[in-house]
Amino acid sequence: MSRRSAPFVAPDYIDNPTSKDGKKYAKALLSTLQEDISSFRDEQFPPDILRQIRDMPIFEGNLAEVQAYQQRWQTLLGRAQDFYPAANTPPDYLPLPASLEIPQFIYHVQRLHLTKTRAKESKNFGSVGALIDKCGDYSADEIVRMTAVFDKDDDARLVAHREFIDLRAYVFCRDSKGEMLEPERVRFYRTGLIVHALPDFKIVDSRQTPRKRRNDAYSNPIADNGVWKIYRKK
Repeated sequence: MSRRSAPFVAPDYIDNPTSKDGKKYAKALLSTLQEDISSFRDEQFPPDILRQIRDMPIFEGNLAEVQAYQQRWQTLLGRAQDFYPAANTPPDYLPLPASLEIPQFIYHVQRLHLTKTRAKESKNFGSVGALIDKCGDYSADEIVRMTAVFDKDDDARLVAHREFIDLRAYVFCRDSKGEMLEPERVRFYRTGLIVHALPDFKIVDSRQTPRKRRNDAYSNPIADNGVWKIYRKK
């Protein structure tokens, strides 16, 4: 199964978190956390007590080694939990956002299946200005075509697609009874993945044969700057 990330929640210790000042303060605190994570990551990642898997930012160790490395991150993990209280808790066990770049820790892992998939990132926009701000410059003719979409329909939306190669790991774990659970599909390249490897731990590497991306519902972009292709949203 795939895992989306836990939702953001302003910490309880912020007064009036929905007010303008409260939101500004929460944003400043989150920015400080991200800076602290970045500094700590420069010192502590890759791990010095774990073994790297292939050429990936994936590291494995026994239970004591993984617990010891996770303990180093515990203060930052606790601070992140203030902003994302649903992270790694039942019933969904949603991960922290990848933007924090805190390594993901998974225990009782029996097998990893590494895959490479052709995928696309998608963004929606209600104005040409917002699109250019996020996606970069376009030619004058392309801007005219995009502007015409909104001139004809105030409710229209533009969708931007950017293709990329998506690296994923399918993580197979065992429960307390030793039974194999359904695999978790984890995007790990930005955060790094730390796994507690069980005896007879195995790795299946399928990165040399990327899976084909599903057929795109969109064709004939009205603008293309070499990175983002732009379509009128259907």
